Amino acid sequence: MSRDRILFVSNGYAEDVGAAAVIRALSPHDLEVSAYPLVGLGGHFPPEVELLNPRRDFPSRGFGPRAGWASFREDLARGLVGFWRAQYRTLRAQRGRADLVVVVGDVYCLWMASTVAAPTVFLVGPKSEYIAPHSRLELWSIRRLACDVFARDELTAAALRGRGIAAAYVGFWPMDALTFSGETFSIPPERPVITLLPGSKPPAFDNLVLLLGAVNAAATSLVAPPAVLVAWVPELSPARLRDTVTAAGGAWTDPHHFRFGALEVAVTTDRYPDALRRATIVMGMAGGANEHAAGLGKPIVAFPGTGPQFTPRFLEEQQRLLGDALVATPTWQDGACALARLLGDPDERDRRGRAGIQRLGGTGAAAAIARRLLERLRLNRLSA
Repeated sequence: MSRDRILFVSNGYAEDVGAAAVIRALSPHDLEVSAYPLVGLGGHFPPEVELLNPRRDFPSRGFGPRAGWASFREDLARGLVGFWRAQYRTLRAQRGRADLVVVVGDVYCLWMASTVAAPTVFLVGPKSEYIAPHSRLELWSIRRLACDVFARDELTAAALRGRGIAAAYVGFWPMDALTFSGETFSIPPERPVITLLPGSKPPAFDNLVLLLGAVNAAATSLVAPPAVLVAWVPELSPARLRDTVTAAGGAWTDPHHFRFGALEVAVTTDRYPDALRRATIVMGMAGGANEHAAGLGKPIVAFPGTGPQFTPRFLEEQQRLLGDALVATPTWQDGACALARLLGDPDERDRRGRAGIQRLGGTGAAAAIARRLLERLRLNRLSA
């Protein structure tokens, strides 16, 4: 008997991470799993998963016009339209090859995946009722194209059910992507730690300098400076990172440690979950990573950065999404003040940490979704 075939289609870094969590929950079962990341190269999928082609990085990193017209024009100059057509052909070629499609992303991703013409489960990745409701066109598309829907929070699931869509909330599945090694970074347990999340895209270099400046300013009001961890994505050039830190006044003591003003800073590229768990407070200019931090009960301080992603508007939306887990400030100087206040107020840190856990905490969602996928495959076989 042939194995059931599942195709995952995603359209973003955070969505890739969430899809990978569900795939790992499916791994004990004898399935043929493939994935097509519509944005980027798909480096976060398990190595045994077949990745469809073509895959490319574009200057806007999937943000299109939201990244600014200059980046979008560069996308077009580098063949975006032809690439989109090739993606469409790839998905159309999967007709008859997939028994089930799992979409992790937005309604655009759902539209693209509908080309496969197979039963489709929709994991509503970036969209939340805390930020904005689904439009009539989005609701119509979900009703027409998805046989099962999982929302990222109960508020969104309830809103979809109120519009006649049988949506479920079983938890925030990207939390299941976090695996911990027990790494402590040789930091004494009583010492406060600030973990910096500069993001996963090129503006991270400049954003890191802003984050370091904020922590250094906050440290001037403290008896002893906190330890600082930087969670750096390995896809961004380590050589450019070294040059950026040096140009900003930092001094490297070895390939993974540097001093910046009063701060001792450690950089990790492979212990991101441990860096989050060890944090007393997180300062972040990230999307999914800030959400991970909130789900782990870490209060977050954030302010607008450089580039097209972590803008004042994005920060405002993230504030609505994360609630009291996030302290949003307009400038890095205000961020420094907020950080100093939180370091001196453990009760406030605890309150904000509980707010994040309530919104996004807990594990087991990926396993619950995997069970539903297996049940959907069984129902498909019975109805065939």
